[in-house]
Formats: sequence, C-alpha cells, structure tokens
Amino acid sequence: MAPRNTPIGEVLRRQRVQVVKKGLREMARLLEITPPHLTDIEKGRRAPSEELLVRICRHYDIPEAELRSGWNKADTVVGQVATQDAVTAEKVPELLRSARRLTSDQWDSLIDQAKRMSADKKGRK
Repeated sequence: MAPRNTPIGEVLRRQRVQVVKKGLREMARLLEITPPHLTDIEKGRRAPSEELLVRICRHYDIPEAELRSGWNKADTVVGQVATQDAVTAEKVPELLRSARRLTSDQWDSLIDQAKRMSADKKGRK
C-alpha cells in the first residue's frame, strides 16, 4: 500500500506504469473509458463512479479499501445501512465517531461483537 499522504491518482499512475506495465490508452480500453477520462482520474481531477472504482481495483490490482479511502468513497452499503431507519441514522454517525481511532484488531473485535448481537436478535424473534 502507498503512504497515506500520496494522492490516489499518483498511486494509480505508478501502479499502472511500474507494476501492471500498461500504457494509458491500453488501460483506458480495459476500463472501458476514454484516455482523457483516465488522465483526469490519475491527475486527481475526477473521481470514478462506483462501477469504475471496482473495475480499477481489478485491473490495477489495488485493494478496494485503499481506493475507497483515497477517494473518500464509502461502500454503497454504508449509506444504505446508515439511513435504513431513524434510529440507525442517529446511531451510526455516533458509533463511527467513537470508533474513529480503533486499530485493525479493535475493529475486528467490534465487528465480531456486532455479529453476535445480530445473531442473538435473530434467535429471539
């Protein structure tokens, strides 16, 4: 993974040239976009659509989480869950603010706890 201060467009260009070893036109063709569109993405002037972000992950061999973080694009399910009802719309932002500085292991523990709580709720219905 690239250092956090490296712009995501720079990460993409470096990956395309040095690792994937594809030219701009060839990569644009694989991504089903125009070369100018890809140039704009790599220069940070545009962010990709949800569908294009997934194709970029596949063709650049970069983890989806790294790209989402670089473009500040949450997975679609985040918005769906965060707005599913009034209680969730109130509680999700509070949870995320509280969890902002968790380590990976702490996130895993929190996810496990949420899964257990969800399973318990299903068992009580």
